Amino acid sequence: MTEVTHNQIGNIPNPVRIIIGILVFGSIWGLLEATLGGLLNLVIFPNKGAIMGGIGMVVMGAALAVYRKPAMLPGIGIVAASFKWLNAWLLFVPPSAVQIINPAISIVFEALAFSLVVAFLMDRIEKNVYVGVWAAALAGLMSAIAYVYFAVYMTNSPIFARLGIESIEEYIIGSGLVQAVFFGVLAPLGYVVGKRLTALTSPVLTRRPVYYAVSTSAVIFCFGFSALAIMAGL
Repeated sequence: MTEVTHNQIGNIPNPVRIIIGILVFGSIWGLLEATLGGLLNLVIFPNKGAIMGGIGMVVMGAALAVYRKPAMLPGIGIVAASFKWLNAWLLFVPPSAVQIINPAISIVFEALAFSLVVAFLMDRIEKNVYVGVWAAALAGLMSAIAYVYFAVYMTNSPIFARLGIESIEEYIIGSGLVQAVFFGVLAPLGYVVGKRLTALTSPVLTRRPVYYAVSTSAVIFCFGFSALAIMAGL
């Protein structure tokens, strides 16, 4: 965050700000998964996973610009992944069902991979946007590789038949590289958005009562609207 924003909310303990940031940004990602992701799945849109993963990178890029804390990204991913279990709570889908576990784990892998990469490149990303592009692309490829091994060997998913391929290598060369491209393009966009949001933050929103109220309302809205979207058939 900028120095001005730090001073404006300096009366809020830093660990509390980080936790609130994880909940808010994770909830925004989860909302997008439940709404836009559900819509893309409904119309059988190609490369849905790569697109939604890229949108998740926008959210994480924005969080990274605001807080500059790579370690918080896995937390954001876990919160976003928790939205997948709304299907279990609302539609009585078994919590261990592949259609819940696989996308949830994919989100967590994406967040972990991006966190690991930017932890080593944070300062360079700040100075050179192209470093951010390559860092995000690498995270996309890493998370795709982790996901396909998990899907094949842990949940025994029929991922090859669904995609019309025959091996893990085909998945990596196809879906993995597509995901890397989406991540590389969209993560820097999120970083720019986060910078703009930080610069435009109103002093009113940084007052402790307002800060807590707005953050809590945002999380509740994301979960509530996501529940409605899922119940509506998305």
